[in-house]
Amino acid sequence: MLTSLPSFSRLNTMASSHDPFQAQFQQPPQQQQQGMQGYAPQQMGQQPLYPQLPGLPNQPHYGGNQPAVQPYSQYSQPPAVPLSGPSSSYQPQNMVGPYNPQSNSLYVQNQQQQQQQNGGYRYPQPTSGMQSSATQLSPQPLESVSKDEDPIYGPLSRARGKIDRAVTGDNEISADLADGMNHPLQSTEPYIHPPSNATAFNIAKVTKRTPLPDALHQELNYKHLTAKMGLFEDIERAWFTVDNKLFLWDYSDGRDFSRYDEQNDTIQAVGLIRARRDVFVDEITHVLVICTSSQTTLLGLSKAPNSREINLYATNLSVETPTAMIDIKGTPAGRIFMLGANKDLYELDYSSDSSWFFGSSTKVGLHNRSSGSLANWTPGFLASKSKEGIESFALDGQQGRLYTLHTGGEIEMIDVSGTNYQSRARYTRLKHDLNRNQQGGNVSVVSLAVVGGHESKRVSLIAIASNGYRVYFSTSNSFWPHIFRAPIPSQANLPVSPQSFYSSGTFMSVQHDNSAPMPQTQLSIAVPHCGRQSALRENLESYEAPAFQEWTTTEIIPSQVWTIVELPATNPAFAPPSLTRSDGIALSALPRQATTQSRDFLVLATSGLFWVSQPRPIDMLQDDLDLEKDAAINTVRLQFGKSQLAAMSLQLGATSDLKALDLASAISTILITSGEPIIKDGTGGKNITYSGRHDGLALIIARYLRPIWNVKVTVPSVPGRQILALPEATLLAVQGRLEKLRRYLDEHPFQRYQAEGDAKIAWDQEDMSIHGLEVLLKQAIEAISFVLLLSDYKISDIILRTDPQTQQTLANLTFQALLTSIDGKDVARKLVTALIEQQIGQELGIDTLSEILQQRCGTFCQPGDVVMYKAEESMRRAEGARDYGEKTESLAESLRLFTRTAGSIPIPRLQEVSKRYRNMQYTVGAVELPLKTAVELDPNDKAVDFVRDGEHPNDPRKGLFEARKQCYEMVIEALVMFDELLDKATAQGNAASATQKRDEAYALAIASDDELFHFYLYDWHVERGLQEQLLEFDTPYIEQYLKLTINNVEDRRDLLWKFYARREDFLPAAEALSSLATRPSPMVLHDRLYYLAQALTSAKSAASLGSEDVEFSSRLQEQIDVAQVQMEVARGVETHPDMSADEKNETLSRLNTDLLQLDELYQNFARPLRLYEPILLILKTADTRIDDVCEAVWRQLIGSYRSAGNVAMAENVITLVKRYFPSEAAPLDIMVPVVYAEAQGVQGGSAGWASIALLDGGVPLRDLWEAAVGLYENSDDDERDYYAEEVSVIASRWIGRKEEIPAAEVERFASAYLLRTNGAPLDDVRRGTRDRLTAAKQAAVRY
Repeated sequence: MLTSLPSFSRLNTMASSHDPFQAQFQQPPQQQQQGMQGYAPQQMGQQPLYPQLPGLPNQPHYGGNQPAVQPYSQYSQPPAVPLSGPSSSYQPQNMVGPYNPQSNSLYVQNQQQQQQQNGGYRYPQPTSGMQSSATQLSPQPLESVSKDEDPIYGPLSRARGKIDRAVTGDNEISADLADGMNHPLQSTEPYIHPPSNATAFNIAKVTKRTPLPDALHQELNYKHLTAKMGLFEDIERAWFTVDNKLFLWDYSDGRDFSRYDEQNDTIQAVGLIRARRDVFVDEITHVLVICTSSQTTLLGLSKAPNSREINLYATNLSVETPTAMIDIKGTPAGRIFMLGANKDLYELDYSSDSSWFFGSSTKVGLHNRSSGSLANWTPGFLASKSKEGIESFALDGQQGRLYTLHTGGEIEMIDVSGTNYQSRARYTRLKHDLNRNQQGGNVSVVSLAVVGGHESKRVSLIAIASNGYRVYFSTSNSFWPHIFRAPIPSQANLPVSPQSFYSSGTFMSVQHDNSAPMPQTQLSIAVPHCGRQSALRENLESYEAPAFQEWTTTEIIPSQVWTIVELPATNPAFAPPSLTRSDGIALSALPRQATTQSRDFLVLATSGLFWVSQPRPIDMLQDDLDLEKDAAINTVRLQFGKSQLAAMSLQLGATSDLKALDLASAISTILITSGEPIIKDGTGGKNITYSGRHDGLALIIARYLRPIWNVKVTVPSVPGRQILALPEATLLAVQGRLEKLRRYLDEHPFQRYQAEGDAKIAWDQEDMSIHGLEVLLKQAIEAISFVLLLSDYKISDIILRTDPQTQQTLANLTFQALLTSIDGKDVARKLVTALIEQQIGQELGIDTLSEILQQRCGTFCQPGDVVMYKAEESMRRAEGARDYGEKTESLAESLRLFTRTAGSIPIPRLQEVSKRYRNMQYTVGAVELPLKTAVELDPNDKAVDFVRDGEHPNDPRKGLFEARKQCYEMVIEALVMFDELLDKATAQGNAASATQKRDEAYALAIASDDELFHFYLYDWHVERGLQEQLLEFDTPYIEQYLKLTINNVEDRRDLLWKFYARREDFLPAAEALSSLATRPSPMVLHDRLYYLAQALTSAKSAASLGSEDVEFSSRLQEQIDVAQVQMEVARGVETHPDMSADEKNETLSRLNTDLLQLDELYQNFARPLRLYEPILLILKTADTRIDDVCEAVWRQLIGSYRSAGNVAMAENVITLVKRYFPSEAAPLDIMVPVVYAEAQGVQGGSAGWASIALLDGGVPLRDLWEAAVGLYENSDDDERDYYAEEVSVIASRWIGRKEEIPAAEVERFASAYLLRTNGAPLDDVRRGTRDRLTAAKQAAVRY
């Protein structure tokens, strides 16, 4: 069981009031009560006698009889070390003067004027020949607002980019310490004056002094052998040893004082180390290590987080030591290293193999790490006093490195990561380097200081020399001096003490002056110049690499200093991840100041505890505004940058009491004079550079949001569950800062400016961007409230109620996404729904919760959401009601409430509600709620436009279309359900009630005025094969639907003309049929011709009703004629002997796609494919005569039957003549000669069979007579007998049809022929010809 040590008790008695030390520090009553007072060095009087620091009196004073402390008036350079050290003097250069807000520029003044105005300070200006550093800050293009932009998340998306840019900028001005060491100013101008002579710009100040307790004075004033003191800042205690007694003093309280006196021997050293894990119980956080000359004892120490009380516990852990220990340090993991007086380094190891607090298995051991294990047993008095060994050591527990300083000046780097202890490197020339130009060679290294990984990844150690030089060691490639830093110019001509201190960039050179009337210590303080890089960027747009320059100042402590520490609360070494870059480098003072206070240091001296504060830039600004408003604004702007100044002013406005009119006026002046936005031409178009006030607002919001911005909202705990990733205290702190800023901006809105041209564009762009930042500010405040509310209601349980996809999304969701993305919005709404369902599931009312949601995080819970939850309550009542009236009333109320929020119901939630309505057979709710939601989701009918524009898959309107389709699917599900209920009821013989519900559902659906839904409903009917039912619908949308879908689906193409025909609108029906036939589609030619014929019939029906359209009817007839030609061409292709099957299919496909023109049919099909009859049909239909084509076609068509005989040819002639005569496809002057010419080559047949075929085909007798006679008369002797025979056959036919040819013509031709052939030899052909003409002549004479 843990018990406090009985000897550890409070000292209740204080020293008497006549203590001579107390007399020198008379305090006001209030300060006496608190045990502390303001610091005033001039009040110091005689001090009591305290033990001197070891070895100090024997150290020589530097500078002989010169004053020990030099005034801070000019740079005084000690002899330079020619290793990257400073030059012997600083060369004067042009200085940068005050900032001119009107021109937004910096004026260069001469050195004399600058020194008069600014005490010699040189404002940041670019270094000649220095290249720019890499930056991720690309030019900012002009922004625009789309018509579809979300009023909340549109501005948020723009603001997100500004915040990311500000975060990146803060990272870039927080450089690795080693980066600045490569800049020329590191050697030419390492130190610079503070930016003003005003006290506000003092970089470090002693702010108060706490006297040592009177009881301690009594102990120290008693006769004693040994006294030591130090600080344990981790537990807020100062420690003192007087012989064998240890005192712990709570310096924050000032009076709380404790004592431990269980040691028998004089205490030589004390250390406080983090306790190892799994050795002690969780309450034990530290181990107090107490060393005497022969033994080391470990005590357990506990201190509750929110309590000032500490407790010590006996551990029974102790080990014999071969020598006195003089220094103790430990790692965060609990390893303990001790330096012995014999100059050996030891490691104290303790462990426990048991789960008990203290048991027999607890082990403790001491290991000599520098001289081997045998040295552990060498008594200290036997060791040589001149032994070479380790003088001091420094420990970097975070990076696992230990550095030792050896008596010869060597520095060794040792790896102590994990359980290692391995030497990695050793540098042996440092003492030689430091004394290269020194007379006497008396410069030595007095102490080592660690450069943490939060400062640099390449520089890791500082060796502090007795003359004030600092040697920075690099470990990136090898362990080697990186630079030699010259002493601080204001340093006194005194040796630098081992008590000199370095922490996170701040260096305090400690120099004891015992030659003064009163012993005192000079602190020469150097602090990195944090504003150079940002000032160059913002004021001069120069992205120069960082420079390692330091501000300096001096403080006098009126006694000897024992130790200096930095309070961990504000030490950048312990900064949270939000205040570091991704590589672990801590942010500089500028970004850090938004969320941290000024850094505080404790200086423990024999005269008391001195509190040294290192003000932030904002502290300097605020303090100087009280002294010199305009000069302060100008100085800070030039020193840190215009945007940094604006950010500081906004932070002041948000955190200060603005009842002081001067401060409010100064903030207003800063923002008004912060410059103006400027439009510039860039490589990719116009860019904008925003004003300082805009970028300042982005910076301060980014810095306030940084602790949460890229942090996930939740982290996994046990499998399947998630918890908040950040403590509530962190979220409350961020929210508090943001709320103060929002309140300030509400009360002090930014001024708007009127301008023209590019200036107007620039101001409009800035106003739009600032609006987005203000929206983000409000959103962030509400988002944190929302997350905290979820935490209050057990966020893990709420998350489990969401669907797996939401849980997965939330697991990867950062606060940035929660604030600015649609995904974040969706997740938040689902979490709200789950929260409400949790409340309802527990049968708890939701009115109070809804009110809280709206008040604290209205963006995440709209009024519509609350209405939705109330609707859910009504639905639950309906589901549980037994009374029909109550159920009906609750259903109607739920529908009324759901309808009010129709536009904000998530689709999954709507599907659930709709299903529950269907289960309760609530027709109105099942149909009307999805229809209402569809309309509210897309109030501008963008989905309709999406459909009309062709439904492109990448169209952003597709999402609205899909959402509306999901709503319509719910209506269809309801109609299907009522259909099925009717079928079941009909089968059971009780269909009345089911029919009523089914008809009501369809009536509600058909009564909708949503055009897109009607189209969806009609499609559903067609898909079910019920397209004929559409003809019964009498809605405003059916006609348009049928027009749009007539050519797309085979089942639908007859619907439109039938729709008109059924209503006896014959002319529109004819037009629909004509359109159907002539539109490009896969429809075959036969169907096209059918529809054209039907169209002509409908047109004639319209004419009979008085609605005749002659032109339309004529056009239909022409289209039919052409279609018939196209059919003939298609048949010609089908029977074409020289085409392959694939060629035929391809050609027929082209012919079936559309109705073509005659010219297309001729040029593309008939002519190239040699389709002879279709060519004749084209000529006939076109009523066009082309002699050479016509003759060639007739010859081909008739000649193709030459081998088949006269009978086949005669039949072919008859067919062709009947089909194409009379027309331009069969002119007599071409057709008759071709037929006769081809017939002559055919053997057999009766006389005149060709003429008989022509006559039978329809050629008039007289026309054929004239043609044949003409051919006879124009023929040569070889053909004359043939044509005479043909004419004789025609004359024989004339005998029976005498009215068709004048008898005189017959008689004249017959007489002429008979006369010519009289006496000529006669063959059978001539004899037959003479006989027929003789008979014809006789008939003609008689007629």
